Amino acid sequence: MKTCGRFSFLTSCVVFVLTLLGISSLIAEETTTPKTDAKSPYASDELLKQGIFPPEETGTYIEGDLVINDPVNRRGAIREKRNFPRHYFAMLPYGMVRYHGAPADLCDIPPGTHMHGKFLLPLEGERDTIPLSEKVLKQKPHYRNNHAILLEDDVSFYSRQGRSWKVIGFEQGGGPAPRLKLSVEPVGPEIEGGINKAALFDIDDSTRIWKNRQMVTRDAIKSGQLIQVNLTWGPFDSLATTDVWLDEGSLKASREIQRNKHLRLIRSRFLPGWVDEVKNNDSGGGEVTVTFFGGMDSSLYSDIRKIQNVKICNAENTLRTWSYHQEHASHATILDKNEIKNPPLGSSNLQVKLKVVRMLDGFRPGRIVRVKGPWTYVLLPWDEHINSEEAYERSKKMILP
Repeated sequence: MKTCGRFSFLTSCVVFVLTLLGISSLIAEETTTPKTDAKSPYASDELLKQGIFPPEETGTYIEGDLVINDPVNRRGAIREKRNFPRHYFAMLPYGMVRYHGAPADLCDIPPGTHMHGKFLLPLEGERDTIPLSEKVLKQKPHYRNNHAILLEDDVSFYSRQGRSWKVIGFEQGGGPAPRLKLSVEPVGPEIEGGINKAALFDIDDSTRIWKNRQMVTRDAIKSGQLIQVNLTWGPFDSLATTDVWLDEGSLKASREIQRNKHLRLIRSRFLPGWVDEVKNNDSGGGEVTVTFFGGMDSSLYSDIRKIQNVKICNAENTLRTWSYHQEHASHATILDKNEIKNPPLGSSNLQVKLKVVRMLDGFRPGRIVRVKGPWTYVLLPWDEHINSEEAYERSKKMILP
């Protein structure tokens, strides 16, 4: 485990106290007005604020295998080591997932996939979403950072940062559980939280090996090749390969498949964001300003930029909508499109001002909404929606196995 903040907790607290008087008015303003400023002030022990994206230097890096997955509520658990307690987490509403180098959501991630994550403290009002015992906090104090802003598999994590692996060869492991090992060394920059030295990965007949967009046998792996890998748990806390890509064309094909799965998901569930500002008209309707969350495929934002008429519905922090969101969404016209310069992590660079025909109760500053672009009408499975007060209460807290 490595922290992503620049300073220790103690240093952050000292700086916060010394500067409190000078910035108190600014903090007061920013806690009442949603902003998209990457410089929004946060102390290291401060809960996240609805409507304000956190600065990039906050958070804790944790890696491990995805062992529990609740894709409907966007929650799960990561196991760092064999004898560690599970790290239960929830995705922030603007939390981003990447799989095979493309945008994704938890529903796309197979159980056991080794993941890299950046985890922050919960949003205000969300502290009880993930129950934490004193025993776990005493053993793993960083587990209080249990809301993810970024979660990605190995091939996304390493390729995004310019890393590949050079094949050295194969080794036959010994010990009580002998396994064949793929010997590799890193090629590219040193990566915080990553493997930065030669490594041995378990490999067997369950490993999918890709070349020329087809599955091939292990004999196709040759010394000197530059490859990409995805990993999972192996015996004695080793790492085992699930996929090995021998060429860029094969990885590109996997990436494109995942990208299209992501497009299908968002086009049917709508593009998420949160409300920055609301203006109610005396005669009904009003104006709603929305900043879209980041991490989606760029074509989705382009679709919104190209049109004037959309639909908008309210959602919760899980991104779940109420009832059939298609029928209950309000018609809206785009009045203005604003490009956000240097958006913080979690935010896109697109903000829109909408003229809304019917104002819904969820159209409030800091609340989550989803906006439908020029996409095909789809009825979703009933259980994906929040369809009752009981379902809403049940969705507010993760039930731990």
